[in-house]
Amino acid sequence: MERLDKILSEAGVCSRKDCARLARRGLITVNGLEVRDPADKVDENAVIEVDGEPVARRREVVCIMNKSAGFVTSTEDDRSRTVMELLPDEMLRQKVVPAGRLDKDTEGLLVFTNNGDLLHRLISPKSEIPKTYYVEHEGRITDEAVRKAEQGVVLKDGTTCKSARIECLGEGKSTITITEGMYHQVKRMFAALGCHVTYLRRIQIGKLPLGDLEPSKVRELNQEEITSLFNTL
Repeated sequence: MERLDKILSEAGVCSRKDCARLARRGLITVNGLEVRDPADKVDENAVIEVDGEPVARRREVVCIMNKSAGFVTSTEDDRSRTVMELLPDEMLRQKVVPAGRLDKDTEGLLVFTNNGDLLHRLISPKSEIPKTYYVEHEGRITDEAVRKAEQGVVLKDGTTCKSARIECLGEGKSTITITEGMYHQVKRMFAALGCHVTYLRRIQIGKLPLGDLEPSKVRELNQEEITSLFNTL
């Protein structure tokens, strides 16, 4: 049981102060009955309406997106389309935000959540979560390049990356797993190894795979997947 004004405030419907005004005007109903006291406790399964519109109560949400190229990982951007435009209305109402980022021209797995603890863990460099990318590139990844990646590639600006794992999939195709997220890191690592990246898609975070989710689509994770993600962290 939670206070009505707290529920409406967390759902983004109104502030607690405005909730009292709406209640006094008889605009709030719970299970079809008018509620005049914003401090009333409401059951989690109760149907709440404000001025005849049902309220989507805030709940913990973790979802994944198969990000398409051309969208920036940001909640707002004056110059480019953002990943928020790809979220369904229900996810927007739950106030999820991206946990981490992908470059504008990079596709693939992106996690969204309104769970502050999970968000912090996913974006914290201390977590060192393995992230796997499918890479198409010009140039050949040699056995020596694989060894360099394992030892820590030195980028052209002198920065040394942490150990990474590269697996060759054939001519001009590889996967790479890294545990850090520097600016354009995968592209810069491949460049340091003599290869130019032409296509990049993130396919896994920890033990969470992108799977067969279609481009620009979003899927909410079930409790088992959420637990597994937390365990990875």
